[in-house]
Amino acid sequence: MAKVIVVGAGLAGLASAVRLAKLGHEVTICERNEHLGGALGRVEADGFTWDAGAASTTLPAALRDLFRKSGRPIDSLVQLDPVSEPRRHMFADGSVLDLPVSDRGAQEEAWTDLAGDSVAAQWTALVDAYGDTWQILRKTSLEPPLEDKLPIKTIRALKPWQSLEKVAQRELTDDRARAVLRHFAAQGGSDASLTPGYVGVWSYLERTFGRWTIAGGFGALADALVQRASERKITVHTSAEVVAVSTSGGAVTGVRLADGEELLADIVVSDVDPRILYESFVDDPVAKKARKRILSTHQAQAAYVVHLGLKDPVPQLPFETVLHGTPPVVVRTGGTAPAGHQAWSVLVHGYPTDDVLDLLVARGLPVRENVVSRQTSPSWWAGVAWEGYKTARRRATNVSPVKGLYCVGAGAHPGSGVPATTLGAAIVADAIGKA
Repeated sequence: MAKVIVVGAGLAGLASAVRLAKLGHEVTICERNEHLGGALGRVEADGFTWDAGAASTTLPAALRDLFRKSGRPIDSLVQLDPVSEPRRHMFADGSVLDLPVSDRGAQEEAWTDLAGDSVAAQWTALVDAYGDTWQILRKTSLEPPLEDKLPIKTIRALKPWQSLEKVAQRELTDDRARAVLRHFAAQGGSDASLTPGYVGVWSYLERTFGRWTIAGGFGALADALVQRASERKITVHTSAEVVAVSTSGGAVTGVRLADGEELLADIVVSDVDPRILYESFVDDPVAKKARKRILSTHQAQAAYVVHLGLKDPVPQLPFETVLHGTPPVVVRTGGTAPAGHQAWSVLVHGYPTDDVLDLLVARGLPVRENVVSRQTSPSWWAGVAWEGYKTARRRATNVSPVKGLYCVGAGAHPGSGVPATTLGAAIVADAIGKA
């Protein structure tokens, strides 16, 4: 049995902690804030409730596996519900596409109605082709630790040097279809021209596995993981800011808190920005090469999030609406509201130069006079921006060169988002193994 300290209690930190506790390790969580869950949480005001961060996910099997491998099935604590409504895309030319998420035939029909048979066939063929990409990524990157060198055959199949923008221009002739594909880069805070084309695999994952939300909002997922941590007898320290990872001879010995207290550990799992970890927390010489590589990356553009409480009548929107333009804007309607009202969360993917309400009006949603509550979510760590395909090799690996140090979360392999961070925690748990 190893003494494990998990630094940071976001989704990846909590997922790592409960998995490792189930494997028989003695686990302690150190979280600098008063509450656990990181960006998984709620904003509550004036009778409204909104998800502070994530509100849905694809690859529900990743969450189901997390709960099954840490104790009881997820259904014993929270209810995963499929998002049955199409995602709405509103374009600058005034056209609207309601694109079903998890139905191949319905997607093709929606594109046919909007842009004709040719564009529908192009979109369907492109998403179909991403099925092979998924199998490659799953076997080489998303389930195991990232390999030092991928086989040439794999690299040729992935074509990492082709950007998502290049794929959009080559495979799709309709600008609206291109915009929908680019959105898979924008939602991760990256530029499609700098994002590898294989990132479009998320279009296949959504169509194959759907999108899922949680009854009561994604804050309920954080609550469930906190309960699971309690069931697994994990020691939790809140308001406990870690300022250093102690090492000796290239191996972890513990952590030091801001108040000077030293906590001993055999293993440290970090769920903080790896650039902070390697620049400020770890000074062991064996980390020099990794430090240089990781500090060459840059943070992805976090979404600016404003939560609106609106009085009726307002436009009836589906669970998620993408307002294409510069910057891209996403409206989510999954919050709770008093009778006669609606709860919207507005995510601006980029640096907003206009007020959110001005953006909504300009994109065809004039709701300024309906606002009765306006709240802002704090920014959260959005991971590493794509700056070409080599970014994948600069991102922090799950297994550090420092013995006993592991990295999870948005800034580590395999990336940001609920599925990726959950899979990263699984990789680390497998790497550490049973007590």
